[in-house]
Amino acid sequence: MTHKLTADCRQAFLSPAFFLSVTGTALILFLSGFDRIISAFRTIQTGSLLEYGFHGNLVLSALSSDTAFMIFPIAAPLPFTASYVDDIKSGFIKMYLPRMGCLQYIGGKLLACALSGGSVFLLGGLLCCGISSLCFLPLEAAPETGMEYSSCLLQLFRQSGLYFCSGAFWSLTGLTFSAVTGSRYMAYASPFIFYYVLIILCERYFPSLYILHPEEWISPSGNWPLGKWSAALWLLELSGLCSLAFLIIAKKRLTEL
Repeated sequence: MTHKLTADCRQAFLSPAFFLSVTGTALILFLSGFDRIISAFRTIQTGSLLEYGFHGNLVLSALSSDTAFMIFPIAAPLPFTASYVDDIKSGFIKMYLPRMGCLQYIGGKLLACALSGGSVFLLGGLLCCGISSLCFLPLEAAPETGMEYSSCLLQLFRQSGLYFCSGAFWSLTGLTFSAVTGSRYMAYASPFIFYYVLIILCERYFPSLYILHPEEWISPSGNWPLGKWSAALWLLELSGLCSLAFLIIAKKRLTEL
């Protein structure tokens, strides 16, 4: 099992899709503050310095924007959700499965999928912090005495649990739908479709069901009894249900091969 998990994680984390997801997430987060970036360059052209902490505030606003919420169901599934369908269609599974076993194979897929999907936004946010620091930190004014501001790295660390759980859930959602449909395209598209279905249901028909609103999973309101812990436990439960569904569907499919 350890060897299988290591092989799957190597396939997920070293794939071009993973690097594309992380880089794309960072660039989208950075460019989500395009208006502020343009305003900053205009300020610089006048010979003035930016306010202290501009680079951090730029990232913090990006992390809490609608753009950030939309990135999860798009970027998280890219690295590994189609791996199961690819193994089936390529015929590789017929040679590999007798050596490993059905449950070990499924367990490795689930863990690698959750880990890679959960890591995309964390690494993308960290890269965005680095880009913002390189671009704007040398152009900021010196801090005044007693001035404080929220560090983008600290905010990212505080939200890291919810970011990871959300990314893992969307990645597992794509993996489960790929097993149901047998299509690698549904592996990538289904999380985004499911995301918007939940948004429409919550905002138009069931506004009181905040627990089903995807944005609440990342930025919980005061309705959650335990705050962030409640949201994290809810995401873990949803991820567990997705994993169970994939286990049942994939096991049935693999025993028929």
